[in-house]
Amino acid sequence: MNPEELPLRDIHLPAPVGWWPPAPGWWLLAGLMLAVIIWLFWRWQQQRRSEQGLELALSELERLQGKHGKNTKELLQELSVLLRRIAMTQYGRQAVSGLTGEAWVKFLDDKAGKPLFSGKLAHLLTEIPYRPETQAETTALLQAIRQWIKLQRGKSHV
Repeated sequence: MNPEELPLRDIHLPAPVGWWPPAPGWWLLAGLMLAVIIWLFWRWQQQRRSEQGLELALSELERLQGKHGKNTKELLQELSVLLRRIAMTQYGRQAVSGLTGEAWVKFLDDKAGKPLFSGKLAHLLTEIPYRPETQAETTALLQAIRQWIKLQRGKSHV
């Protein structure tokens, strides 16, 4: 048989591959990237909210200091409540609500990363607020609380 007489047609190339729809791998990659972006945004919002809460706590500390002045007992009670509120906000009610006495002081020191409250300041948080009228020096305690609040910035919390 003569090859020129065969009913063959010339070679036809397939149509070029279109860009749409993408392959399943690209859909998976896009979904993963979207999930990471959403997670990062959520973490940023949490961190920002935490930072704002700490700034409010510092301003509340200043307000309490100005409000109570020489009334040591009321100031110590308010400071104890403020520290609890901050700790519960930052670390959750489950981790903080049952702590009292030395366990509470140890928790605060652990979260600060150094012993801010143990020693002379421990009794100002655990005993003095619950005694009848007593006078105590609160300047060191106020400074320690201020430093503890500042040390909570940038830490991962609840």
